[in-house]
Amino acid sequence: MNPAKTANGTSLDRLASSSVGQDQMKNFVFGVGLATFCVQVSADQPSLQTMVDCELAGSQHTISLLRGSPIIDSYIYKTRYGQITRFIYDDAEASRGSEVQWQCASDQKNAHAFVVSGEFTSNYLQGALFYFDSTDGKIQRIDFAERNRPRWVKISAQGAQVIFENRGNESSHKYLSYGKNALFLELDEFPVTSKGESLIQLHASKP
Repeated sequence: MNPAKTANGTSLDRLASSSVGQDQMKNFVFGVGLATFCVQVSADQPSLQTMVDCELAGSQHTISLLRGSPIIDSYIYKTRYGQITRFIYDDAEASRGSEVQWQCASDQKNAHAFVVSGEFTSNYLQGALFYFDSTDGKIQRIDFAERNRPRWVKISAQGAQVIFENRGNESSHKYLSYGKNALFLELDEFPVTSKGESLIQLHASKP
C-alpha cells in the first residue's frame, strides 16, 4: 500500500516524523535553557558561612551570625533568628564590614547576650546587642556606635544596657550606655546591679 501523500506529494509519514523531531528539538533546547538558567541563579546567590550560633534562651531562641561575599578583608554580614535571615543593617552595602568581632557571652547563670561590632559605614565602630527579652518573649536588638567596643552588658526586667568606657572627647562622663528604645545615658558612676539583674563582662574576640 502506498503511503498517503499531501497535495505537493510529500509523504504524511515524513511530515509526522519531521514534526516529532522538531518537538523533540524544542524540548531539548528548552531543557538546556532551563538548566542554564538554574545554574546562573545558583551562581548569583553567594554562599553564606555560619560563624557562630548563640543560644540566648535555649535552642528555640538561637541567633546565628553569617557572612559571605568576601572582598579583601570585608564580608557582608547577616543574622538569622526566628527562621528568618536578615542583613545585619539595611541592605548588602550597609552590611559589608571589616574588623568585625563577635561574642556569645553569659553571666554563667541564666543571662546570655550576643554582641557584634566592627567597621561598617560609620566613622565609629558600629554594632548591635541581641538578647532575649523575657517580658515579651522575643529576641531584641540594641544598636550602638562608639570609638571603642563595649565592655559590659546589663540585663534587667526593664531590658538591657550596653555599657562602654568613655574614651572619646565628646563627653566628660566616665561611662556611656545604650539601652532599650534608643535610650542613651552618660554616667559618672558604673550602673549598680540589683537583685534579679545580671551583669555580663565582655572580652574582645577576634574571628
